[in-house]
Amino acid sequence: MTPIWPASCACAPRIDAVNVSIPWSPGPVGLALELAAMPVTLLGLARGAGEVTRTSPRGDGHTVLVIPGFTAGDATTLPLRRYLDELGYRTAGWGLGLNLGIRPEDEPVLEAHAETLAADGPITVIGWSLGGVYARELARRRPELVRRVVTLGTPIRGRDGAAWIIRWFRLLNPAVADDLTDEGAARHAMPLDVPMTAVYSLTDGVLDGSACRVRDEDEGPDAENVHVRAAHLAMGFDLDVFRVVADRLHRDCLSRAA
Repeated sequence: MTPIWPASCACAPRIDAVNVSIPWSPGPVGLALELAAMPVTLLGLARGAGEVTRTSPRGDGHTVLVIPGFTAGDATTLPLRRYLDELGYRTAGWGLGLNLGIRPEDEPVLEAHAETLAADGPITVIGWSLGGVYARELARRRPELVRRVVTLGTPIRGRDGAAWIIRWFRLLNPAVADDLTDEGAARHAMPLDVPMTAVYSLTDGVLDGSACRVRDEDEGPDAENVHVRAAHLAMGFDLDVFRVVADRLHRDCLSRAA
């Protein structure tokens, strides 16, 4: 497991995983504060994206599928996808509109989409928040299609640290409420047969960051946790997150070329 960026990595963001917890519990207050801070986040993206792109390792051209978070659509993943496109990858959105929850009818459509994207070889699947649940389930059902899963602030441990937002989820998804039981949460937390990177933040104002990590005993040697200091709503716009994603994708490129 990798709890934070390795200090030896040349492109590692300068972060400190110690004493970075927020002074309030993740929830509506944290959500409001993150929304208020979004202009600053977007300004940082606009100012720093060019430099991060120039200094990031190049890709091998394989396809990367990016799945948006709860109540969000493909427009929110455009900055990350454009960044990866510029590094030489081929990116795709999920194409299912707003992500309003784990709809049973969406899963076969997403699987067919992944099959098409993987025509030239396994793809990387990145999921932001709830999108990471979709990413993990896709890799669980069709591991032959997936090179790596990267989750960004995804509640891997089910309901832990997400009680307040579950009320929204239940309103939008009464038919899949069984996923919020202990059995459903345990099913979603089961280990994968593909490499897995869980990006989490202890300054997450929406979810408990510790619930967005894989447990050592639950995942194999190809699973890792990477800490960044980022807001939940900013995961897809944060330059440190961009660096993490580019580094992990590049490592996979090198291992396949060896």
